[in-house]
Amino acid sequence: MKDKTGVLGQMMKRAISLVLCVAFIGVTAVGMPTVSMAADEETSQGNEAMLGFGSGLLTLVYLPLKTAYAIVGTVVSGLTYAVTGGDLDTAKTVFEPSVYGTYVITPDNLKGNEPVRFFGVSPYEEEPLVIDK
Repeated sequence: MKDKTGVLGQMMKRAISLVLCVAFIGVTAVGMPTVSMAADEETSQGNEAMLGFGSGLLTLVYLPLKTAYAIVGTVVSGLTYAVTGGDLDTAKTVFEPSVYGTYVITPDNLKGNEPVRFFGVSPYEEEPLVIDK
């Protein structure tokens, strides 16, 4: 009869190794295309493919962390609402930064065209668009 904890321990080691490898490959694969893109005005299909691949790998690591943060923030926000006697403004100060924000890393995030916001900004508090006449 095999020891089941030994098998589970090996599976956990493999899972942790896989996550670390994906994170390492994502960081190294993403760093190279952005440096080469800064030198070239035009983007090649190879660079775009690497940016897409890198953003996908980074999303695999980033998305679970952001989702866990949003879930914990939602629970803490509900507790804050209850403890403060129904003060919605106080609960929103916990809820909005944890739930709003970036969930998926895109190639535009890697190029620097769009920010990655782990701590979100309420869509109601962003500055309005000003059009010059």
